[in-house]
Amino acid sequence: MRNRTGFTFIEMMIVLVIAGLVYTIAARPVRGAFVAASRRAAVREVTAYLFRARMIGIQQSRRAWLVRSGNVLKIVVDSSGTKVQIGTTIDMNLRYGATLTATPKDSIEFDPRGFVVLPASTPKLIVTKAPAADTLCVTGLGRIAVRGC
Repeated sequence: MRNRTGFTFIEMMIVLVIAGLVYTIAARPVRGAFVAASRRAAVREVTAYLFRARMIGIQQSRRAWLVRSGNVLKIVVDSSGTKVQIGTTIDMNLRYGATLTATPKDSIEFDPRGFVVLPASTPKLIVTKAPAADTLCVTGLGRIAVRGC
């Protein structure tokens, strides 16, 4: 009788079933980690834009605004009574797949000293990427708190 080398059909099926089980167990947590990392990156980007708007206002001794329009952020400064956009806009949905909302208004205003011109309630920017959301709160001194609103 001659020796046969290779795998039987049953051995191949067992390997495929085990590989499928490992994939099923590991896929959801790995995907969740990627989604959470993308949401955190979006929050860091929004925070950077807030600080940038504040610093531009201080450097130019003018009022500056971080303006949200849908999922797009832009920085605007006051130039002799005319609002002028500074730098580029960023679309949070295109870059991170995140949705951006704001309360109570769609813009956060900084005075020439870098203080936030507060409306009736604390300005908040909410970055949502399913299934979770992170909230950034801005205080009068331009401090930003994430989740601690």
